Amino acid sequence: MWLKNRAPLGFPGSLFARLSVILLVGMLAAQGISLWLQSGERATVVAQTRGQVFADRIADAVRVLEAVAPPQRPGVIAGLPADGVVAQLIEEADAAGHAPRGPFQAIVAARLGSEREIRAAGGGMPRKGGRGRSFDVRLLDGQWVRLTAGAEPEAPALPGKLLLQLLLSFAVVLGVVVIAVRQASAPLKQLAEAADSLGLDLEGPPLAERGPIETRRAAQAFNRMQRRVRRLVAERAQALAAVSHDLRTPLTRLRLRTELVADEALREQMTRDLETMAAMLDATLDYLRGVQMSEAPCRIDMNALLQSLTDDARVLGHEIAITGLAQAPYTGRLSALRRALQNLLDNAIQHGQHAHILVEDSPEALCITVEDEGPGIPPDQLTRVTEPYYRVDAARGAETGGVGLGLAIVQDVALLHGGELVLRNRTGGGLAARLVLPRQASA
Repeated sequence: MWLKNRAPLGFPGSLFARLSVILLVGMLAAQGISLWLQSGERATVVAQTRGQVFADRIADAVRVLEAVAPPQRPGVIAGLPADGVVAQLIEEADAAGHAPRGPFQAIVAARLGSEREIRAAGGGMPRKGGRGRSFDVRLLDGQWVRLTAGAEPEAPALPGKLLLQLLLSFAVVLGVVVIAVRQASAPLKQLAEAADSLGLDLEGPPLAERGPIETRRAAQAFNRMQRRVRRLVAERAQALAAVSHDLRTPLTRLRLRTELVADEALREQMTRDLETMAAMLDATLDYLRGVQMSEAPCRIDMNALLQSLTDDARVLGHEIAITGLAQAPYTGRLSALRRALQNLLDNAIQHGQHAHILVEDSPEALCITVEDEGPGIPPDQLTRVTEPYYRVDAARGAETGGVGLGLAIVQDVALLHGGELVLRNRTGGGLAARLVLPRQASA
């Protein structure tokens, strides 16, 4: 039972972890989009800058070529810088037929101070491999010259300093988010812990009413519920005390009056009926009284407790064997555990004649199994026999006594300690009742 609250495989279980994962994924997505936008903006700026530089180089080359006589131009072209544009004199018939797109022609005209006819060779777009963009420009004397830029390298990557700044900002924001999520989820964690402890101790302190409005309202509702439960338990205890007193008194008078009955057979029948009524009353009051919520938990030597129960059974002529040992004391409510184990042993002896106790201890839980050699329980009724007043006629006949509350009390004691009662039919016949007591819950 204490394992039922585990989260599905692969997903965090706590609210703090889930919110942290969600915010972390959102932050990573935001950082990724930011990097993508910065990379695109950077590529645009680099392309514009390169266009400006290329326009300056074309204007410089045109000025140089227009400043010399046509026969000297081939020599000037050969002397142009290798890292600049490559110039080639062409005939008008070889010039491109389309004007360049965009403001490139106006930019070159602004650099030169007057318009020049410019045509884009290959659309003026960068080429993969080899040279870059090419433009055909008509000089003032009518000569056409083709100016080609060198191959343009890829846009430079984002600098490491920027990436480091982004990483540091991400770490800072992540730390702030983790602290904020922890502060926001702390009241919910306290509320869950208080709800768990309510079943173990009704007299626990009220929950602190602080935090956001929703958290304060939840804490106030929980405290009101705790007060109502305390009041109901106190009223039930008072009612049980009154019922116990009011019913036992007339039963005692009836017992005395049966002694005055002359018919011996009738007197015996009345005595048996009165004993049955008294047993039913005791069992019902014992169940309704429930587990002693006010009983303080203590460290219990389970080996000594089991040994004392088997010694009591041996006095009555029942031999009960014990296999296994508890490795450490168990922290729990002594009276409740004694009652639960006694009920399991009584059931095993009444319905199976013989009983065997198996003790299995681990850091997670202390498991005590009581096995009998009786008829067992039909599989479809294993989950119902822990209901109050439920009896299995085939396996638990009326001649064995009891009113069907023994296993219900054991179930309540198990739940009180955060554990569970597991019933199964043994392969060789009989019933195995396994009382699981988590050690984490006891701690």
